[in-house]
Amino acid sequence: MAKKRLNIELSIEQYDVLRRQAEAGGTTVSGVIRQLIERFRDRNPIRTVKKTHSSDPFFKRRGSFDGPRHLAEKHDQSLYGQGRK
Repeated sequence: MAKKRLNIELSIEQYDVLRRQAEAGGTTVSGVIRQLIERFRDRNPIRTVKKTHSSDPFFKRRGSFDGPRHLAEKHDQSLYGQGRK
């Protein structure tokens, strides 16, 4: 597995929490951070958002976002015809 080195700034209190957790779990601070990331990834928050978005009936309407690029500026012309300004 390829790895990427990361430098982060933590408050003293945040670091102490990680250090104590690492000592209790027999690992390192980096190990605790990796475990937290794995737990976060296992929850799949991104997939949940996409699933919710894709199941929303508003976003299922086909063609509801098609239209002229200037629709927001010239919406009267689009709705009522070219005679309106």
